[in-house]
Amino acid sequence: MLEFHRQTKSPFLINPYPFFGFVPETLNYALFKPNAGVFDNATGMNYTNMFDAQMDAVFSAMKQVGYEDVDIVVAETGWPSAGDPTQPDVNVDNAASYNGNLVRHVSSGKGTPLMPNRTFETYIFALFNENLKPTTSERNYGCSSTT
Repeated sequence: MLEFHRQTKSPFLINPYPFFGFVPETLNYALFKPNAGVFDNATGMNYTNMFDAQMDAVFSAMKQVGYEDVDIVVAETGWPSAGDPTQPDVNVDNAASYNGNLVRHVSSGKGTPLMPNRTFETYIFALFNENLKPTTSERNYGCSSTT
């Protein structure tokens, strides 16, 4: 697949979702808020947000097989605005925080520890909530409402 992207000069599209990887103790890390960060022994880099760690995990794997020249685009990422009662950190405030901090981060030109000094074409999921999805959090990624 990566060879196809190289030959066609098309980007590799990925969907990093810190929401799926966070636990209550790593909420600030997932939301781009101040935190101690996570040190990666393999790279010697300190990560201050989960998004960068997920991006660099993909880039590192691509580099290991010789495709670091293929551009990466974030096809979708986001944070739900409502969840089940067992998901207290799934709320409108955290969705707004994640999406706002994401936009500032990817447009800042800072890049990631392994891909510094760059911006990333990034698409936020989703424009509207999807009432036919199976779980409460999956139904509530929309930035707008049809109601």
